Order: sequence, then C-alpha cells, then structure tokens
Amino acid sequence: MSECDSFIISTAFLTMSGYASIANKLFELQQKQIKGVILVSQYLNFTQPEALKKLTKFTNIELKVITKENFHSKGFLFKKGKYYTLIIGSSNLTADALSTNQEWNLKVKAHKDSDIIKSFFREFQLAYDKAIQVTEEYLVEYSKIYANRIFSEKKLKETDEADIE
Repeated sequence: MSECDSFIISTAFLTMSGYASIANKLFELQQKQIKGVILVSQYLNFTQPEALKKLTKFTNIELKVITKENFHSKGFLFKKGKYYTLIIGSSNLTADALSTNQEWNLKVKAHKDSDIIKSFFREFQLAYDKAIQVTEEYLVEYSKIYANRIFSEKKLKETDEADIE
C-alpha cells in the first residue's frame, strides 16, 4: 500500500478497528495525492457507520457501498506502474481479519494486461456499478439501520440469557 500509484479495496465488512489499522497509510496516500476506491457492503448491516464516516473525510478516496445484495467479496488491488499486486481472500477490513484471524488470502503480482487483472476489473466494475456513493444522507439512514440491528441483537441476547436461567 505504501508504494502504490493507486488502489482499490473491495470488502464486505468495514469496522472502526479495520479503519484504524489502515488510517495512517490512508493519510500518507492522501498527502501523496494517490487516489483510491473503496467499495464495501451493507450485507448483514455489519459495516460500522462510524468507519464509513471517517473514510468520507479523505479527499483522495471514492467510497461506495452496495446496499441491495449479499456482496461478500474481498479484494485488494495496488497499482505500481504497469504492474498490480492483487490480494484476494477472506480478509475484511477489521483489525482481527488484518492481524490475528486465520485468513486465507492469495497474493499475486501481475502485469496490467494479464487475465487475472482483467478478470478482477470486470468483476469489480459489475459490483461498482451497483453501488451508491456514501453521502451524509446515506450515513444518517444507515446509522438508524445499524443501531436497530445492534438493539435487536442485544434484546435477543437478553432473552436467551433469561431463558437459560
């Protein structure tokens, strides 16, 4: 990430811990005026609105979210000249996924004209075209949805604990 000319991150889930894990690198890239795209999902309403809000502050990042589908892909693409480093696997943008969990990822370095890079761009574009820009209006609405999910999980846990007693 430190040496790229541009980047694309496509992941199902984004949390504050994941944001914190890459925030310093993102600040460095912003200072170098290196552009990137981050695509996340609203799948299971797991992505944390606070993390999305933090990413909207970066002037070099285009942030989009897929709201309608069970988008669960994970791909990290870093361009350097005519070559790309592509990491595809199971890691979301969470601190545990990036540092402690057992995740299965494949890292490939390839020329811009290689089949794997072309395939990644085709698949990414399909998802990107379905996504919406993360705006203040979106954040307000999604924050309500996220809060309801957290509240429901808390109530379910309390009910389960009461049933055990």
